Amino acid sequence: MDHVRESIGIRPMARGDVPELLRLMRSIVNFERGTDFQLTEAHLLAHGFGKKPGFGAYVADRGGGALAGMAVHYEIPFMHNLRPLLMMKWLFVDPQVRGGRIGRRLMQRMALHAQETGHDKICWFVLKDNSPAQGFYRGIGATPDHDWDRWVLTADALEIMANGG
Repeated sequence: MDHVRESIGIRPMARGDVPELLRLMRSIVNFERGTDFQLTEAHLLAHGFGKKPGFGAYVADRGGGALAGMAVHYEIPFMHNLRPLLMMKWLFVDPQVRGGRIGRRLMQRMALHAQETGHDKICWFVLKDNSPAQGFYRGIGATPDHDWDRWVLTADALEIMANGG
């Protein structure tokens, strides 16, 4: 197993990765208890490539078209300090290859990407009950943001608000 982990390369996603990316995305959404997964290969191709892609990803490449993990990111073009903010949407490593530093290597590549593209930090969300992920992130030097809570206007509330509610 260690040989497999050592042979896994970290690189930017390519069009040929889309089926495997979709599999990994479905896996993390299922883990997060998501119920309305609607992404398709066509969506990923349309929004992840081209002149102005809406997201990017680094992948852990096992070879032979198989991926062991991914770090999916997108950018908020500017904040109050006029600098862009790099948001990590998902970090996911297949359970059978966890513990082999793949997640750490994906985060290292994300950090390098942030520096190369003028970002001074990376932000992301972690489920409150996902203590293994929280421990992993603390282990790489990340800290929770105790100043902010995530708020949501759900579909029903959105409809009410849009109609003057």
